[in-house]
Amino acid sequence: MQQRQLEKLSQMTGVDFNFVPANKNQFGVKYYEHRCLNDDEYFKIAGDLNQYENVIYTCLEYPDGTSSIVVLQNNLDKKRLENILWGRVGDLEQTKPIGKIHGNDVFLDLIKTQTNQCATIVSHSNRAVAVVVINGHRLPFYVSSGISGKDTEYGIPSGKWYPLQGISRAGWLNKMPEMNKSTYQELDQICEMLEQKFPAKIFKQRALNGDIPVADNTALLESANNDFIEGTPLNELISYQYYRNHIIYLPAIIEEWCSAPKDFLEITNGALQIYELNILEKIRKTNIMANSVLNGDVIWFKPVPNQLETDAETIQGIQEQLDRLNVSSVYVSSDKYIGIGVPVDKLDNFLHNKQTQKDFTTAAKKLEELPHKQDKEKSFMKMFIDKVKNIIES
Repeated sequence: MQQRQLEKLSQMTGVDFNFVPANKNQFGVKYYEHRCLNDDEYFKIAGDLNQYENVIYTCLEYPDGTSSIVVLQNNLDKKRLENILWGRVGDLEQTKPIGKIHGNDVFLDLIKTQTNQCATIVSHSNRAVAVVVINGHRLPFYVSSGISGKDTEYGIPSGKWYPLQGISRAGWLNKMPEMNKSTYQELDQICEMLEQKFPAKIFKQRALNGDIPVADNTALLESANNDFIEGTPLNELISYQYYRNHIIYLPAIIEEWCSAPKDFLEITNGALQIYELNILEKIRKTNIMANSVLNGDVIWFKPVPNQLETDAETIQGIQEQLDRLNVSSVYVSSDKYIGIGVPVDKLDNFLHNKQTQKDFTTAAKKLEELPHKQDKEKSFMKMFIDKVKNIIES
């Protein structure tokens, strides 16, 4: 996948780029880099990249006066690099990793504050919040303040670090179903790292006293919700979105935390799009409730245990979901992977047919709204649409 993207960049710009992994630079992000001979070359390459969608790049300046053009995975990585490069971080110690998970460095994201500086621990609704970055994937954590009475009502201690599943536009903290019992051991390990460096009881009081920089709300939500690709998590009343966060997106984040670092940028849209990841992202937005991961040219749907009232708990439940979508004839098996594998191209066909059906449903609805004088034309078009729909469904 890296080679595909490097070749595409070379075609777009006429120059070669090199891959720089996150653990080989001071910014903790991965990027493709081309060292420029002079300013004219930089602006020429920048002009070439501007011709394409979804290509995120910036200028990386070196102490010797030279510069590079670097292509990054997303705007958050770009902002992190620029904030460090341009000295928007009050204490550079904040940019260093706080530990490791499965050999991957654990960073805290740099969140813009209301004073236009950046901090790793910010205040949101009088609570201390941090966004953890591991292997390029983000998850927010917070210190429970005790304000909402969870200590007495639910037996959930305040003054502790807890993981979240995003933050809503209205400020609602999207918590785990069982806050006293982490779903994954990695979440417990992160809470321990945060506790050692930022003791929760101290930061609880500091947040209540207003001694922590207040987050820029837009910047915090952008970082906290980056890996919940359907957008900002809705509030607690929308249980469907809540379960999708927990069953689809949270396992995907943990899966990437446990994996070896990728040697490419995980871009799903635009000129540098990786086809397989684009299909995976679209599949996660469908009604399939399962942990979905990409392995080669196969997407594996894996059970998410202890999820009551969903079909996500067992392989059989996932198989029944796929059967209902008429993709049961293309399963693949493996002794190494638990779950049900479906080739990417088969899922692409499924998505295409699904979109086609949606388009014809929309067209049929519009025909129903035509004036009476056009009944003849409407009848003809409806007959045509019905025939095509029957061909698709068969």
